[in-house]
Amino acid sequence: MKPPMTTRNKALITASLVLAVGANVQANPEEVNLDKVQVTASGQLLDGVAQPVRVLDKDALQTKNGNTLGELLSDLPGISNASFGAGVGRPVIRGLGGNRVKMAINGTDSADVSAMSSDHAPMVDAANAEAIEVIYGPNTLRFGSGAMGGVVNMSDSRFHETPLHWIEGQIESSVSTANEGTNLSATTDMGAGQWVMHLDGFSRSSENFRAGDGTTINNTDSESQGMNAGVSFIQQNGNAHGIALSMLDYNYGVPNPDDDRATVDPSQLRFDAQSIVYSMPSVDKLKIQFTQIDYEHGENFNDTVVGLFDKTSSEFKTTLSWNNLAGWQSDLGFQLSNQHLELCHDHGGCPGIADFSNSNWDGTEGAALSDEIIDGHKLAHDAPMPLTDTQDLGLFWIMERDWAMGLLELGARYGQRVIEADAVSIDPLYRQAADYYDNKTFNSTSLSGALTWRFEKQKLGVSVSRSQRAPSADELYWNGDHHATFSFQLDNPDLEIETAHSLDVTWTYDESNYQMQGAVYYYDFDGYIYNDLLTSSGGFHGDPVYRHEQKDAWFTGIEWQLDYDVTRNWRWFLRADFVHARLKEGSNKNLPRTPPVTTNSGVKWYSNNWQVNADVKYYAEQTEVADNESSTSGYSVINLYVAFTQPLPKSSVQVYLKAHNLADEFGRNHVSYLKEYSPVIGRNVNLGVTYSF
Repeated sequence: MKPPMTTRNKALITASLVLAVGANVQANPEEVNLDKVQVTASGQLLDGVAQPVRVLDKDALQTKNGNTLGELLSDLPGISNASFGAGVGRPVIRGLGGNRVKMAINGTDSADVSAMSSDHAPMVDAANAEAIEVIYGPNTLRFGSGAMGGVVNMSDSRFHETPLHWIEGQIESSVSTANEGTNLSATTDMGAGQWVMHLDGFSRSSENFRAGDGTTINNTDSESQGMNAGVSFIQQNGNAHGIALSMLDYNYGVPNPDDDRATVDPSQLRFDAQSIVYSMPSVDKLKIQFTQIDYEHGENFNDTVVGLFDKTSSEFKTTLSWNNLAGWQSDLGFQLSNQHLELCHDHGGCPGIADFSNSNWDGTEGAALSDEIIDGHKLAHDAPMPLTDTQDLGLFWIMERDWAMGLLELGARYGQRVIEADAVSIDPLYRQAADYYDNKTFNSTSLSGALTWRFEKQKLGVSVSRSQRAPSADELYWNGDHHATFSFQLDNPDLEIETAHSLDVTWTYDESNYQMQGAVYYYDFDGYIYNDLLTSSGGFHGDPVYRHEQKDAWFTGIEWQLDYDVTRNWRWFLRADFVHARLKEGSNKNLPRTPPVTTNSGVKWYSNNWQVNADVKYYAEQTEVADNESSTSGYSVINLYVAFTQPLPKSSVQVYLKAHNLADEFGRNHVSYLKEYSPVIGRNVNLGVTYSF
């Protein structure tokens, strides 16, 4: 079993923190470079785009409770947090999660395994993020196939596109009560001539947290460390080129009914290269991106390795942009990626995963832990799926044009996915016939269009789309236990392309002192891939057995947002969302872990150096549940944020207090796989200080 953190990684993170702290303070706080994304602090819909885009900038992220992407985004309408204890939180958008929500960093895929199982943490950490944007509509086609729910793209400063002639940075430290948490992070950007260097690092830890009823939830501790280092060269003509290296190490507990010691320890090494060229004939901008990722994680039970994952990924992406091509702003892109995945469970041995050779496997237990046969499958427990290579090729075209009363946006994407499987790691007794693992090729076409009408104080947007998603390798070939979700998953190599037709209507009304936003959407799926319950107790350890199946389904929902400036210093807001998800046939048509109705109301107060936010978020009961799924009762969470900022010469200091669940209410997150064993955290007070220069 690999240690949670290597000496090399610790040294690099320490170096980044020291450099950030020791940097000569020459900041110019009046100059801000956030040219990568257009941001709004409140998560409101952006102007200038036909389809909804919600963005949280650095200041907005500072006010949020939690560290995972799911926690940070869960206050936005239509977004839920698929939490898995304290270490994992993946966004669910409009009831869609997993492979239907794309995770990206600066525009390229995170390439982790968080979509395979809910206990796998997304390798996207927002400790030093500049912004997180949630993208819907035609622009999702830039990121690859399958982004039917949307794209979550984190933007940071590892690349610079404009020169920096000073040194700027930030140091933050905080402690929290309910989980005895500690946090230290630092970032710095230094410019000299045409060169800009970026360096950041963080280290977090927390113990088992306490729920609202006073119970300590075992195996909810977590540790995480990470760093980013980047160098950019900006030419006088505006061309910008850069490289970056990043590392992440997590180690977190997995709650379980027996309180056994179960942990997951993912780590990732990521290399990025980026080049932006403006000096090209007939093209306004060329952007080239390359990403190479080496990912691995171990799953440990009572200090014994029970699962190992190793994944290497590469992605090449290039985008040509025209500001005025026959009156259109156009982007033409090409994307090519490859992902190689090897995994194994402890009981059979996996000699093909060289990185885990120190895991003390002897392979003597063999694969035959059960003679059970379900749906024609022998239940094995060595390698739950074959070694796989997944190659994705994509071509996309995004077009946008202003017209007299609004904006028109069109998008198209062609994708090809080839999956190659090698069953060498599967015990011969449990292999299927040779043709079972034949190469599979999926061709997909996605189309999207959005039209916005602008009026004096109103904006009306309508978008329609046809999106296709090829099945993933694990949906086709996984035949084994998911220890952390207490389920046995059967594969289905006969899965076909999933197709969704959607309609999205948005409305915005702007007055001098208030703004209203609303959205109504409908998704109609042909061949929706879901987990069908075969038996409630037939798998290993008595776990229920599921199989990936396809049926038609539909999702519909409403989102609402109101911001009202009561006075110059006071703002009141209201958020609400509702989603309904059903299969079109079957005895029980409810889809599992559908988010309940939620509302969020609060106030924001600003005065000189002070900021105070207070809100109450209500989660309604959810009784429309799938087979083998329990309902959840309604509960409320009261949050408070208080910050005082003291300007200093060329710098500032901020002291803040974040209080989550002030009433110490007990509740269960319905979209969590572990809601029965890991309720929401109780009253948690976070006290911190931030120094910006």
